Amino acid sequence: MPTTCPRWANDRERDRFVNLTLQHMSDVAERLDDYPEQFEPLFGTREEEGQELTIVGEWCFGYMRGVGLGSWPALPAELQAELDIIALHGTEAQFPAVEALSVDDFLASVERIKPAALALYQYWTEHAQPAEVPQPIRNDAKVGRNDPCPCGQR
Repeated sequence: MPTTCPRWANDRERDRFVNLTLQHMSDVAERLDDYPEQFEPLFGTREEEGQELTIVGEWCFGYMRGVGLGSWPALPAELQAELDIIALHGTEAQFPAVEALSVDDFLASVERIKPAALALYQYWTEHAQPAEVPQPIRNDAKVGRNDPCPCGQR
């Protein structure tokens, strides 16, 4: 994870980046809400020995990075299993498990990523935590000029 903030040439460049990022986030949320059948994780591909291979690790690592940034509370067991599908391809600790998969098991696990992401999105949409709105600080009523002092002094 980067430890430094981006350096922008000027405020306009920064604002453009932020606006494009928010537009993209809004577009993705709208598609997931209204057209989930159109959702496709953007996996990379690589050609090896004349075969095109799907690279899911980058997408899954990005997803897990977002999970870490979001500080998700514990999930119900059935949804934890969905997150585990993504984590299988998105955490270094799972490298040995991925390497031990047969080709058929690997392909089956890749096919489960999309439904897992959709199920997790649906869950968090239904169980969204309301943002904490800071409450204004209220002082006790002020003592009037002719009122007795609350400390008991005369």
